[in-house]
Amino acid sequence: AGRPPSICERESCSRLGNAVALGMGRIAGAGALVAAAALCALGGVGATQFWVEPQSSRCISEELPEKALFTGDYSIDPTDEFVGNVKVLGPLDAVLFERQTSDPHHFSVTSMTMGVHKVCFSNESPARRRVVITLRKGLEVDDHSQMARKDHVEQIEKQLDKMREMAMAIKEEMIYMRGREEEMRDTNESTNTRVLWFNIMTLTLIGTMGLWQIYYLKRYFQMKKLI
Repeated sequence: AGRPPSICERESCSRLGNAVALGMGRIAGAGALVAAAALCALGGVGATQFWVEPQSSRCISEELPEKALFTGDYSIDPTDEFVGNVKVLGPLDAVLFERQTSDPHHFSVTSMTMGVHKVCFSNESPARRRVVITLRKGLEVDDHSQMARKDHVEQIEKQLDKMREMAMAIKEEMIYMRGREEEMRDTNESTNTRVLWFNIMTLTLIGTMGLWQIYYLKRYFQMKKLI
């Protein structure tokens, strides 16, 4: 049979048990903090819903840094005879987005300055409306392709088509001007050549007429026996 434990051994076992319990408590606390952070992160991109009373407006705000992407998907229910608008306002109440529609839609803006940005829903209809909105900002925007909506793409395509037509028109104008320049250069060279030959012929004719006059006058004076 073994001997009974001494007082020192019992104290060591007690200290060891306390240390183990403290370590387990810290691990549990860290796990709780991680779980809470995960829940907060998941809740940050969740949908928010609220009611907007008739003839009133309601806003929700988000703190954004400078040049941060801010997107949202919203719906307004019921949609019958809805009168109102949706606005995204910057820190100085500058309108970054505005639309008058009750259909489920999407907005995407970029903050110009740091500060509180507001998304406001105005209800001018006689019945209250339920708003459901999901906001994302910065790194929470996992699909940046949502910025390129169909209407934006169509506008960009129209601008590109217009720029392409302008470029083609400028190219054709440059080709036409180059052709005109070559024609004018050929015309100038031909004119200069003709003027040169005309001057040579004129000088030859004048010289020939001068020599003929000298010869004629000399014979005339000889016939008259003046010389």
